[in-house]
Amino acid sequence: MSRLSRRILFPVNVWPPMVDAITLVVAALVLIALVGFVAQRGLSARLVERDRELSRIREEKARVERRLKALATSGMVEVVDGKVILAGELLFDSGSAEVTPKGRGFIAQLAPPLLALLQHEPDQVVLIGGHADDRPIRNEEFDSNWELSAARAVAVARALEDTGLPPGRVVAAGFGQHHPRVPNEDEASRRRNRRIEVLLVPMHVVSSSATRNE
Repeated sequence: MSRLSRRILFPVNVWPPMVDAITLVVAALVLIALVGFVAQRGLSARLVERDRELSRIREEKARVERRLKALATSGMVEVVDGKVILAGELLFDSGSAEVTPKGRGFIAQLAPPLLALLQHEPDQVVLIGGHADDRPIRNEEFDSNWELSAARAVAVARALEDTGLPPGRVVAAGFGQHHPRVPNEDEASRRRNRRIEVLLVPMHVVSSSATRNE
């Protein structure tokens, strides 16, 4: 092939632009790989941090439950899943939301450990939950089990406040017959379902206020 023919076939030197293009492609691939690596490391760091947070929450829950179980030393209450469960008959007469003298005496014993818990857990409040069995109630004071359970929860909350718990750290709620511990099959099971439950919950769960009530 003549020198003229070679000049016509390759009029310009294509190698430098081709090398530049290949270099750019390689650089782009390296950049993509680096971005992916950094993103993966960031994700791994977030997962590790979330695992740490979950571990902290589990440890916190276990510590609270250990303190709550100390309240059951008398054998008059149960502690299940971090809740102190008191039989309704321990505090009230049938169909009534007035705490009996015996019930007030027991609440007076319950209050000091609860106050100590609140002092150790500044972001927690005591939730008092009233529960009833499935037998309908209708008397001069209450039209339903829901109203009875709510009134009983408020009565226990007020009794705790009378013994020194800060009013802003006690919450009352009535659940009626809608959350039984066991099926209402007989009197023994209904007795288990007529109860007051006391537990600690984070303050932000029950209030959007930014202030703390000590």
